[in-house]
Amino acid sequence: MQHQYLSQDVCWAVCVRLLSSIGSSHRTDKHSNHSYTWLNSRYEPIELPAHEYMQLMQRWISGKIDDQKLFPTDPQTVSYAPNPSIANTTLLTGGDEWIGKRSGFPKDFASICQTIFLQMFRVYAHLYWAHFVDPFYHLNLEKQLNSCFCHFILTATTLDMLKPSALEPMQPLIDLWAANGTFPPDSKAYEYANLKAGNRLLQLAGLA
Repeated sequence: MQHQYLSQDVCWAVCVRLLSSIGSSHRTDKHSNHSYTWLNSRYEPIELPAHEYMQLMQRWISGKIDDQKLFPTDPQTVSYAPNPSIANTTLLTGGDEWIGKRSGFPKDFASICQTIFLQMFRVYAHLYWAHFVDPFYHLNLEKQLNSCFCHFILTATTLDMLKPSALEPMQPLIDLWAANGTFPPDSKAYEYANLKAGNRLLQLAGLA
């Protein structure tokens, strides 16, 4: 399966513009049986049109990435990433140690990154369930969407930013991509897939 490669920021810009232009008011609960809500200023869950949700999500993620306390960019700090083959990985499990500590990242850095990936995954799920045919397929943009999502899933699962339970809304596509060779067999995305289900989908589509 060939993909046209696009960066995630380009993909998001295209998606927001497309959904804004068609005034998307879809909620994911109508398509994937999942409802994703946004917390307002009073921390109350509210439902929003899809393009508004994406804009709020982009703004929230940008605010986190631009926060120097959360993502320090001081070149004088020490970059540290333990190699499991030569380092004791219990270093990262102690109460006084955490991922990124030696480079100045806060204790909740990993959990915030996981939330960022989860928010992005939810938007991808909505795009596939509500808009894959219109507008992506109708505008011949389905390959670009597939490219962005494929690389997102491979990155998210490799870095443990998304767990198998979080992938359930898009599990059929993940199963399909594992079965048709899109995901490398040694990847976590492949490991999280149901190959039997993926092969069944290939058979139904006449591709097996």
